[in-house]
Amino acid sequence: GEIVDSDSVHVRDLPPQLQGILLKMQVGQSTPPFGTMKEGIRVLVMCGRDEPQAVAKPDRRAIEGAEMDKRVNLRAQRYLRDLRRDAIIEYR
Repeated sequence: GEIVDSDSVHVRDLPPQLQGILLKMQVGQSTPPFGTMKEGIRVLVMCGRDEPQAVAKPDRRAIEGAEMDKRVNLRAQRYLRDLRRDAIIEYR
């Protein structure tokens, strides 16, 4: 037998038949044997599961605040640029 460690396998990357089986499995369970004698018989074991993290949508106030910050920063950069351009430097 050969043991293959595949920690980063995503269910959506597997064939549809295996997706249905794996989604119903609990950690520690194994699939029924599948494959052929010529290609090899395989059994998958669910060693762990990482549930996808839900991404919270930003609310309207957060988006408006971020846009306002961008505009204020852009104005500040323009103001500083203009000040530097108009500055008169005297060397003594």
